[in-house]
Amino acid sequence: MEKNYKETLLIQQTNFDMKADLKTKEPNIEKTWLEQDIYNQKIALNSKKSSFTLHDGPPYANGNIHVGHALNKILKDFIVRWKNSTGFNSQYIMGWDTHGLPIETAVTKTGVDRKSMPAAEFRKLCEAYALEQVENQCNQFKRLGIFTDYDKKYITLTHDYEISQLRLFAKMVEKKLVYRDLKPIYWSPSSESALAEAEIEYAEVKSPTIFVACPIIENNDFVDSHLVIWTTTPWTIPSNQLIAVGQDIEYSEIINNETNKKYIFATNLLANAMETIGWQDYSVVRTLSSSELLNLKYQHPWFENKTGFVVIGHHVTDEAGTGLVHTAGGFGEDDFAIVNANGIKAFAPIDDQGKFDVTIEDSRLEGVFYEDANKIIGVELDNKGLLLKLKFVKHSYPHDWRTKKPVIYRATHQWFVSLEPVKEEIDKTIVANVTTNPSWSKERLRNIIKDRNDWTISRQRLWGVPIIAFYDAKKQPIMDMEAINYAIEQIEKLGTNAWFEMPTDTFLPEKYKNQNIEKEKDILDVWFDSGSSNIAMQENFGLQRPFDVYLEGNDQYRGWFNSSMINSVIYDGKPAYKQLLTHGMTNDEKGKKMSKSIGNTIDPLEIANDLGSDILRLWVCSTDFTDDQRIGKEILKQIAESYRKIRNTIRFILSNLVDFDPIKNYQTQLSDVDKFALHNLTVTKEKFIETFDNYNFNNAFKLINNYVINDLSSFYLDFIKDIIYVEAQDSLRRRQVQTVMYEQLWMLIDMLRAIIPHTIEEVYQNITNIDHEQSVHLLDVKIQDFKQSQEFIEIWNNVLKLRDDVNEALEKARNEKIIKKGFEAKINITLKPQFSALKDIQDLSQILIVNSIEFNSDSDQVNGTIGDVNVQLKEGQKCQRCWAIFDQLVEDICQRCYDVIN
Repeated sequence: MEKNYKETLLIQQTNFDMKADLKTKEPNIEKTWLEQDIYNQKIALNSKKSSFTLHDGPPYANGNIHVGHALNKILKDFIVRWKNSTGFNSQYIMGWDTHGLPIETAVTKTGVDRKSMPAAEFRKLCEAYALEQVENQCNQFKRLGIFTDYDKKYITLTHDYEISQLRLFAKMVEKKLVYRDLKPIYWSPSSESALAEAEIEYAEVKSPTIFVACPIIENNDFVDSHLVIWTTTPWTIPSNQLIAVGQDIEYSEIINNETNKKYIFATNLLANAMETIGWQDYSVVRTLSSSELLNLKYQHPWFENKTGFVVIGHHVTDEAGTGLVHTAGGFGEDDFAIVNANGIKAFAPIDDQGKFDVTIEDSRLEGVFYEDANKIIGVELDNKGLLLKLKFVKHSYPHDWRTKKPVIYRATHQWFVSLEPVKEEIDKTIVANVTTNPSWSKERLRNIIKDRNDWTISRQRLWGVPIIAFYDAKKQPIMDMEAINYAIEQIEKLGTNAWFEMPTDTFLPEKYKNQNIEKEKDILDVWFDSGSSNIAMQENFGLQRPFDVYLEGNDQYRGWFNSSMINSVIYDGKPAYKQLLTHGMTNDEKGKKMSKSIGNTIDPLEIANDLGSDILRLWVCSTDFTDDQRIGKEILKQIAESYRKIRNTIRFILSNLVDFDPIKNYQTQLSDVDKFALHNLTVTKEKFIETFDNYNFNNAFKLINNYVINDLSSFYLDFIKDIIYVEAQDSLRRRQVQTVMYEQLWMLIDMLRAIIPHTIEEVYQNITNIDHEQSVHLLDVKIQDFKQSQEFIEIWNNVLKLRDDVNEALEKARNEKIIKKGFEAKINITLKPQFSALKDIQDLSQILIVNSIEFNSDSDQVNGTIGDVNVQLKEGQKCQRCWAIFDQLVEDICQRCYDVIN
């Protein structure tokens, strides 16, 4: 009767499942981490190590997290987990941005009318809503396995944060950087608020462009002549105050031979203008210098009772339009400067909602939304015979980044931080102290700050940190440090809501009380809020600025990166951060921007609760985060396949270490192939550490994949099956390969723990015969240095080349039906002379997984890389235990198997 030898093989089982079932396991692992407070335990263990702080940029507290949030938080988590396991104390405190319009809008949509209730009451509703959103997003980040204390976070609405921010504002006032002025700023009718440049994005729109003739009056040299202006904003024509010409531009007066009326254009623009307007029968009367046009008086094109005059404009060119620029001081930065220089007050008859107000003094326009006025104005100018041409053009136009609706330039009284006095200091600080990845982005940051002269910090909202300022009885600002500091002291006691519900005198020192002083109603820009976070972190959490890393999307150069650096340098001359990392945007599989309307958005929580958050995290690791990334079902399928290979490799190792006690069974004397495997381990781990230290996560992913597939699955773990299953349990050779596998396991744990932390926790808890800590995430990366000499490595690299030659020959022999399996092959090898040392490699047939090898005499006349390989079928009897073929057996097994069993 044939014996069942399979039961004598050492095929062992691990409790580490083949099936990942991450969606079920991960929440339980996360729950255990929280219950055991693993994060704070690790921070306590690292308390005497050098600190490394990645400062979290605050996502806005509104709605569920999206895949961009997930990418951002997972990238940060890679860094924090890695630093905490490689010699640093890296605290990670998550933050949230909680003020501003979207929260006001969300609360209003619940049926609340903010204008009909006390301000403080509305603010309390906003606060409750914001905190609810923070809690929701916080729980969603937990599901991604983020390594932090979820009870320790910074929120821009908390009392300590707001006071920190107000102290910064006071410092700016003290440095005389804060002022109030009437200026044209970006105004969002949809948000009913001023916007900073950082809140503007550009989109293509179709706009009416008009050529308008303004009759010259009271001048005998220009009888029946007109100044021709061109504009893409017809609604600003009623607000016209001047016409500007260029200092060095030549002008031509032409006559329209059909009407006998004369018109003035810049000479260089005449041909284009005639073609656009459609005039063919015209003649040039004369050419004029700009000085000849200066101070010409013209009839206002809209109002019969108004006139204007011609001035020099520093911004006028003859590159587009007519070379005569319609100037409405209330609706343009250059226009504002020109009317001011000519002693005229800017006229801006548009209210907060973008409608013409009573100051327009025209019933045709009062209450009309500015865009709707375009048609009214165009028709009226046409009726007057002043509209020479109306044409629609597509062009890039500024939009409110939150509402996605167009904004206007509008002159209003606002609070500003003057950046002119501090720009040079900020720039020098960036140059001397900041590195960026990508490296070119440093110039981008510098240029954005160089281009800013003023920062509009006031917003006409209720939900935010109040601007601490006062107005005297004549409505003039009181910028007195004693009053501002006193007010902040009172707010520190009473809270910011008090500012909106208590009388002004509550916040004034004695010398200012009872003088009909009013307090400011505007709030600070939300970028001022979030840009203060680095200072608040230092004051409220004791973390020292500048922080080591800021990591956000590449849309933050004009936002958080910018405001953080400005605020920090103004505060005490320090940069906010030492290193700036930026990631791109996340698109669908075809590279299209994700949009709810298209239906191509991806919910990261759906991925976590289907495939597992470790799959999502592995996808993050696989991408070049500095560029835009793609994600979708097919991409995630490929990532899941990579995960499966990694998991199965680890499971194989765990299975074969079940009976391995690292204290009793660890071998220091190893065979050469073991030493080679451990050398490769060391080299790969060193490369991995370098890539992770440099945040090249996608290269780290490639290293892991290549190592698992090539070094482990296709090489070392393949040939050792003959040893691990077949040899006696306590044999030296078996314990040697287990020693190597044990080191390989720890190398994989170290490389993967920051990337797939749930899986690696499960791996760690399933290692047998060791004393376990509560979590693998309490451990540091293990030092593994098994490097060998260069001569040794050259020999073994040649072994691998020989293996390639042998595998090619085996494949050919299988195709020619000479053999079915490699272990049936008897190999004859003729080596090139320089590789003769390979004959001395111990157990070479076992390493190459063939039956036997015979070496012929060396020869230069061979074709392979290392030598010629000839394959024959090994004739003989198959061992019923190890399946190798032998000339003779002992009973029905080979001598080795017989010795093991007996």
